[in-house]
Amino acid sequence: MTDMTESKGHPALTDGKTGLPNKLHWDTVFGVIFAAGSRGIPLTLILLEMDDYGTWVLEHGSDEVDEVLMALGRSLGATTRQSDLVARIQEERFAFLLLDCNLAGGRLVADRLDVLLDPIREASALSFSMGVAAYNRDMSRWEDFLGAAESVLIEAQARGENQMEFFG
Repeated sequence: MTDMTESKGHPALTDGKTGLPNKLHWDTVFGVIFAAGSRGIPLTLILLEMDDYGTWVLEHGSDEVDEVLMALGRSLGATTRQSDLVARIQEERFAFLLLDCNLAGGRLVADRLDVLLDPIREASALSFSMGVAAYNRDMSRWEDFLGAAESVLIEAQARGENQMEFFG
């Protein structure tokens, strides 16, 4: 496991609050890794989103927000293999691209993430939802793959806080 908060990447490719790769890094790498799926390498994408993040930010000071984001960066970065990509792609959203991982493996990672988030939930009163999608050959564009994960994330959030939904 790599401590992503001690990233040696270029500052332009690293999120300053979490130490994780940022959206620019994600956009640069995602399409390349997506191409591996079309060559038969299993891929799973997990989108993790902080529920009601905007409201939570308004209710808490910037110091607490920064502390939670740093804790998230340490925790999330420590859960993935070096071959995987975890990035902060929006203020409230993190993405995990799991290489050589099918949906069953994605479920295991999502369950591990869920347990890992418990101390952050307890300390901050934040909740987190996840959408997990496995690549399939019907996904001819990376946008289809991302859309599948977003679709099940929206379904999870519609059921309430701290939910998971799976596609594939």
